[in-house]
Amino acid sequence: MPDGTKFSLKSENKKRTVLPLVGSAFEPGGAKEAIERIQDKELSEIAQAELYFFSAQAENCVKIVENYLSSEDIMLRLSADMLYTFANLTLGNAREAQSSREDVYKCLKWAFQEDETNEKKASCVFAFYVISIFIHIPPEENIPPLEKYIPYLPIGQRLFASSLLAHETYLRMEYAKAQGIVQSAMLMSDGTYPISMIYLNCVAAMCQINLREQEEAKKSVSFAWEMARKDGFLEPFIEYHGLLQGVLEACIRKSEPEVYKKLVDGVIAFSRGWMKIHNPKMQKAVTDLLTPLEYSIAMLACRDWTNQEIGEHLGLSVNTVKHYVSRILEKLHIDKRDKIKEFVNQ
Repeated sequence: MPDGTKFSLKSENKKRTVLPLVGSAFEPGGAKEAIERIQDKELSEIAQAELYFFSAQAENCVKIVENYLSSEDIMLRLSADMLYTFANLTLGNAREAQSSREDVYKCLKWAFQEDETNEKKASCVFAFYVISIFIHIPPEENIPPLEKYIPYLPIGQRLFASSLLAHETYLRMEYAKAQGIVQSAMLMSDGTYPISMIYLNCVAAMCQINLREQEEAKKSVSFAWEMARKDGFLEPFIEYHGLLQGVLEACIRKSEPEVYKKLVDGVIAFSRGWMKIHNPKMQKAVTDLLTPLEYSIAMLACRDWTNQEIGEHLGLSVNTVKHYVSRILEKLHIDKRDKIKEFVNQ
């Protein structure tokens, strides 16, 4: 990790939060109006960057947040670091993404060394887990547990943090427990927080798929999609595409082909950037070899779903599924279905 000689922060007294748009309550379709209501100019700019990011406009997001990467206000800096990390994954800039991830760790160390307020410590822990969980990099042993600091976050960010906690639990394959975390989070909401609720419903769907509750999973994704589409929020579905294992295809591929095409382009770009950080030594990037639909089928096949179950889940015939599985094996240069697991991150 860099030695931090150029690292500088101040203990600001301004009442600010990380990711202000994530933390804003508004009716779906009202994201722009929510930003206009933010009177703090710098927070408003961060919120605009969030809008660009969640609507899959990575370049516009980067142009704004790169001005805050050296901010001495920890809330602005953490927000910029998180957005810069994921926007650069989409743009294929792995080095920049890794640099901002390291900066979050430095901010976290600073907050605890300076014994800052619990609210600032919570924001640092939150930012660290946002990046670690989505990129599937286990946190270092000395990182405080996320659940300990969730109560110190504002409600909107608390809901988003709960989706992270549920995602982390999902990765341990504790699907029922993760689903319970989502349900508890939704119950504590005191309003409509679209971004956090979209992520919560996506995680719920991921759990429902693995519990073989396909119809419930489709309902969760459909609810999230209806909430997201009014503001053009594509990013949650780009990030979760693989883990949603074909539900997006079942819900929107035929009904909204133009939107689905844009979604596919985002999935491919994000997945390539994700692989550069997660598995840079891999000789063949699976996301370059398989289409998003093939990747979804591969995810289900490696979890021992039968062709009939996959077909029913995706609205495809058994013969069509067989054709896709054969193409997947051919593209990955493998001869057996169970070898797909070696290529697919679960």
